[in-house]
Amino acid sequence: MGISNSNPEPKPNPEFDRPWRETIWSKEEKERLMNEIRTLTPRYKEVKKIKIMMTGQVAAGKSSYINTVDFMFQGQFLSPALCGEGGHSFTKKLKPYHFKAPFVIYDTMGIDINMKSSDDYINAVKGHIKDEYVFNPVSPLNADSPYFNKNPTVNDVAHCLVYVVPADQQSIMKDPVLKLLKEIREKVSDNDIPQVVLLTKVDKACPLVGNDLQKVYVSKYIKEQIEMASQILGIPVNCIVPVKNYSEKISPNDEIDVLALTALLQILRFANGYLQNLDQKQHN
Repeated sequence: MGISNSNPEPKPNPEFDRPWRETIWSKEEKERLMNEIRTLTPRYKEVKKIKIMMTGQVAAGKSSYINTVDFMFQGQFLSPALCGEGGHSFTKKLKPYHFKAPFVIYDTMGIDINMKSSDDYINAVKGHIKDEYVFNPVSPLNADSPYFNKNPTVNDVAHCLVYVVPADQQSIMKDPVLKLLKEIREKVSDNDIPQVVLLTKVDKACPLVGNDLQKVYVSKYIKEQIEMASQILGIPVNCIVPVKNYSEKISPNDEIDVLALTALLQILRFANGYLQNLDQKQHN
């Protein structure tokens, strides 16, 4: 028999030739982003701080992102948000996290497969739930509770809703979780509140990015994950931003910071656009 001269098929290239989003990876860019965020002004006179509300499945990385923002703005984990694991959420209350900046992030209880109602999350976004309310996965808050805010102001309503989706688990996200996330999206859309997806754990989902975070915007796999999130949740691709959170690393990392700050600035810009529209309606 003759020896075959055929060469094995080359492995497909996991990278695009050029980034599909441009990013400057430097300490100077990190400082520029920090400065822009710190000096940002809410575009509605009565609003004291831009209110960001986070939701997502258990262990998606909501609390880890809050800790990452805390670390960037405070230089240390001053009031760490406990992170869920093993299918259980450590976050039980509707809790605000304040920073030395013109925004506040609200954490919510992680959504798991046993939850039957999205009412608490929708009411929280619409400003009907007061701080420190303890989520009940079986029985949503009713209007007679002292924690129910019947007349929310512009400061009570969330100015941007952020869905936190893990890139390494997105394809196996359970149907009950997706059902609740879609219910939240549909019912919040009626109020024109902007919605953003934070795609977490990109380093765990893609070995290319795990070895070099700067590869996140040339990774074909991460781009596919962003497109998948868009299709699943009905959120436009330009409203989906990838991040890597601080976890094992406890020393500052400019690449992690640039990615997290870019996401945060995008969220704040969408929120401010919403506030500007509200302000124009108020004064027309």
